Amino acid sequence: MSRFANRTGGSRRMLIALAGVGMLAAACDFHYRAAADPALDEVVVQTIPSAKPGFDHPARLSTQDLTSILQEVRVEFKTHWLQKLITGPLEPVPLFNSEVLTRVAPVLVGALEKAGTRDRVVFYVAERRSSDRRDITSGSLFVKGRSLTLALANHQNRVDVVPGLAAYDRNAPEVAVAPQRFSLVFGRNEFVIEPELSFVDGVFGAAPPLLMVDYARFLQHKSRSAASSGFPWSPGAPVP
Repeated sequence: MSRFANRTGGSRRMLIALAGVGMLAAACDFHYRAAADPALDEVVVQTIPSAKPGFDHPARLSTQDLTSILQEVRVEFKTHWLQKLITGPLEPVPLFNSEVLTRVAPVLVGALEKAGTRDRVVFYVAERRSSDRRDITSGSLFVKGRSLTLALANHQNRVDVVPGLAAYDRNAPEVAVAPQRFSLVFGRNEFVIEPELSFVDGVFGAAPPLLMVDYARFLQHKSRSAASSGFPWSPGAPVP
């Protein structure tokens, strides 16, 4: 009986200690982190602080607004000249398909609403392809003035799951897990803002592919077009 009592006392002390650790961790975690419902392998969105303030956060966009913006984003892979000669240029592909975008957009909206002026919003989307392989799409976005900037590190980039090794792609979603050559394009080029890259980035291509969109003007255009057509605008509707 005494042995059972001692074990119970030890369990109580352990529970109290764990509760204390949990409260301390909660108190020290000032940055937003959210995970969408796990129908996909994993969808994680979080805010990560930058060295200096400079973002116009919190930013308030509706899920419909952000969905309509991201629907226009395409990833254009660069091909070797021989492959281009044989197969022709590759067609640009959507950043997210409709099923993934439906899950990702609300979480991104929530993160932008909670972000501070130093915080960029980082996303990580993993789609399981087999028991030992997943494809990941990851990067970051932020709002400054009228522009929304998207930086993409990975697009459907393959990750092999090796038992016993850390999931490095989850730990560094802003780093390419394997070389990919692509650029980002927007469905309506008149709303694209040319980014100002540093000399090093321009020469050596050190920066990840970037896309800057005048999202405020784009959304105003969609709203006016919908009003003039007499039909309510909704995500997925083409921009006239």
